[in-house]
Amino acid sequence: MRPIRKRMVAAAAAGLMSVSFAAGVYADDWIQKVTAYLRSDFSVVVNGVPANLSNPVLIYDNNSYLPLKEIASRLSATVNWDEYKKTIYINNRIYPQQPDDPDDVVFDEIKLENPSAYMVRYLGGNYPVLINMGRGMYYRLKDVQQMGIDTKGLHKAKEKYTGELYVNETELQKAWKETPLLTYGEEMPLIAGEKDDFKIIALRGYVKDMSNYKIGDKYYYHNPIFIEKLEEENHYRYLVTENGTYYDIYLQLTELKKDYYVVGSYSKKLIGDLVPTPNY
Repeated sequence: MRPIRKRMVAAAAAGLMSVSFAAGVYADDWIQKVTAYLRSDFSVVVNGVPANLSNPVLIYDNNSYLPLKEIASRLSATVNWDEYKKTIYINNRIYPQQPDDPDDVVFDEIKLENPSAYMVRYLGGNYPVLINMGRGMYYRLKDVQQMGIDTKGLHKAKEKYTGELYVNETELQKAWKETPLLTYGEEMPLIAGEKDDFKIIALRGYVKDMSNYKIGDKYYYHNPIFIEKLEEENHYRYLVTENGTYYDIYLQLTELKKDYYVVGSYSKKLIGDLVPTPNY
């Protein structure tokens, strides 16, 4: 028996897709039935650390096939599957956590003007992104980094009131590998970072209840823009315009009983006046 060559072939987005034996699939010309072997006696070590994989090594034609997503995660890479394009994307994880920029970097100053939240399709993945669209399209830096775009050397801009960093689309075109596709989420505002359906229901209920309200003789009108989960559990930042002014409202969820949450605001920060978008 010939020795098994030491090369791994990418087989799937989330597992061993290269040999899928589901009934009825062989009618398609591009699918071929093969004979392969599972070797549970094989071990895998990644960068000196044993990898306890969810599936054993699969051997076909003297090549080793491994679960791509698990191996990629151990090599600081991400794997995305695009069903429409039938394409697997393997992307370097450039920013495991958002790094601080050097203190000596000089930034342009911008102000919030018509900020909008989008879901962005990029290299097979979907990412929530806040974009400032007043005087050109400025993508929020930390969102761009989560997409895996290397922003080193790109000119940045700092928002005057929040201090958050942004990158102009013209700059990003130097670094991205394909043009991102911008879409709105199914419901607005877009809620970033929260996966729990019950918490999302509570947050959307708060947005609906606070869309307009009255205190004394004064009416208040909310235009929701973006909600993002903060590091502290059950805490969120809510970007909104209220009567023509931008505010950050900080929200906290409290669980009254299992999967039933109420939402309260504990801080409200003025972050600038609403500025009309210029005509081009």
